[in-house]
Amino acid sequence: MTVLDLGTLVDEHMFIGLVLIPPVLLKLGSVGYRFARYYGRAPAYTAKGAPRLFLRVLAPLLVASTIALFATGVLLLAAGHKSRSLLQLHQVSAIVWAAAFTVHFLAHVPRVARSLATALRATREDAVPGTGVRGLLVAGATGGGAAIALGLLPAINGWHA
Repeated sequence: MTVLDLGTLVDEHMFIGLVLIPPVLLKLGSVGYRFARYYGRAPAYTAKGAPRLFLRVLAPLLVASTIALFATGVLLLAAGHKSRSLLQLHQVSAIVWAAAFTVHFLAHVPRVARSLATALRATREDAVPGTGVRGLLVAGATGGGAAIALGLLPAINGWHA
């Protein structure tokens, strides 16, 4: 939402971006682990099968644009208003990321809806093993991101100088 009014919400945009860094790294690590296990021929991962071809083709673009988006955002925070080319790289990576993420998101909506429906009907005994650990990891990553963003508030506020 901050992109819609970046002129007045640039501080919020930077703060939210910093908060998201650890959860995004956690997600990239999780996806990278599943990728390595599948292509390493681990039976539990090969039994589930590969994602659809277009998602496998889209994945490198989504990962690369995600890394570019966050890396250029951090570099912009460090550089301040001094780098127009860095700002342009951030903008281009945001456009590429938004397009790739939209396709990725829409492709997964039906499966996620089915999974949520199943999870809501499940009893505690039916819960997927590791659900609590995953929840703690996401909460910890988000809390860590909030700590980073709070620690960098002076840099965010100084960015306008």
